[in-house]
Formats: sequence, structure tokens, C-alpha cells
Amino acid sequence: MSEDSQLVVKTFDELTLAELYGIMQLRSQVFVVEQSCIFLDQDGVDTLPRTLHAFFPGDVRTMQDSHGAEVGRSLAPNAYARMLPPDFPDGPAFEPGARSIGRVVTNPEVRGGGWGRRLISELVAGHSHGLLTLNAQSHLEGFYAGFGFSPNGPRFFEDGIEHTPMSRPATA
Repeated sequence: MSEDSQLVVKTFDELTLAELYGIMQLRSQVFVVEQSCIFLDQDGVDTLPRTLHAFFPGDVRTMQDSHGAEVGRSLAPNAYARMLPPDFPDGPAFEPGARSIGRVVTNPEVRGGGWGRRLISELVAGHSHGLLTLNAQSHLEGFYAGFGFSPNGPRFFEDGIEHTPMSRPATA
């Protein structure tokens, strides 16, 4: 993990086309292909003026076809999450006044390198003044507990994956 890589936080209108393409490519690669979740990832929420897109930029990666020929390049981030506007009703974890963290994903090419931990750590540090919520995949409940999140409702299934609604209170 490159320590000099800085967290980038932008609204939809501030994203470059290359950044947006890389984010959408990564989310599709992990959520739709890897996790076999058939859902409309482009739900319109990304475009809301107060939705924030937080990511650590990745290296340019060459994409190849089955014969090894270059077919394009990817700018998929190393880790990404979106933060919904305050009071946006994001499912079971919703609490009034909260900002919800969602679509948390680490690029499979750098998984295990600390990018996800660093992403959540920086998001929590930057927004500790307000209530935070998320709908965690249940096997990651302990990971999020390490950042001060605790369950705030019963577990539920979404796209065939068990989730736990969690919240983290504001700190002074």
C-alpha cells in the first residue's frame, strides 16, 4: 500500500469521466460479477448533490482479452465508498440525521493490503462529528465494530447476502 496515496472525496459533478468509469467498473466487477448480485447498481443516488464518492486512486491497469491482447485500460480505484446525504433513507440501518456509508469495495488486485481499513478509518475520522450508519455484510460486522459501529437492528438478506444494520454515534 502506498502511504502517499491520498483519499479523494468528490461529489458526482466533480468526478472526472475516467474516475467515474473506474468506480463503476470496480463496483460492477465486485458486486455483480464476483458476488453474483443481480441488481441495478446505477440507482441514481450517486448523482444526488450531497452524495460523496470517496476513493483511493489505483494505478492504470491494462485490460486484456482471452488471447492476451490489450483491449483497454482501467483506472479502478484501490478502495471506494459512497456516503449518502444526511437523512437519506438507506434501508434498515437508517437513523434520522445520519449519513450512511455504502458500496464499500476494495479492488481485488490489492485486497489484503489495508486499503479498506484505511478507507473506513479516514471516513470515520472525517465525519466523526455526525451519526454514521451502514448496512454491513454480516461477516464483516467485527471489522466495522473496530471503528465504533454496533448493530442497530436485526440482520436481513439483500441480494442473497446476510447484512447487519449498524450505526456509530457522533463524537465530540
